[in-house]
Amino acid sequence: MADALTTAGTAMFDDAVMAKKLPSAVLKRFNDCLISGEPTPEEDQKVIADCIFEWARELGAIDFAHWFFPLRGGGGAVGGMLGAYKKDTLIDLEFGSKFVTKPMKACLPHERLFQGETDGSSFP
Repeated sequence: MADALTTAGTAMFDDAVMAKKLPSAVLKRFNDCLISGEPTPEEDQKVIADCIFEWARELGAIDFAHWFFPLRGGGGAVGGMLGAYKKDTLIDLEFGSKFVTKPMKACLPHERLFQGETDGSSFP
């Protein structure tokens, strides 16, 4: 059985996976936006989120994470230029349900991936 250090980073939605999973036009526009700093078009955000969700479910994932180095001085409670870790889940509540106790659903809304934060800690 492999330990966590052996398998770390083996399930990443990286450039190679994006090239296999995303339509080429969406991938090109996404990469262009990364270079230019322009926001990714919302329709492309939805396609990317749907592809990530499908890929993640194929791997049995229930949550996802983003490891980053904040652009500000300080990396959380400890301070300094330390990395940080942001984790989210692939489930949400059905807020439109008529029930008081909302049922859960498996999903990855594009808004959860493409959100900006002033300290540079946003996904992706």
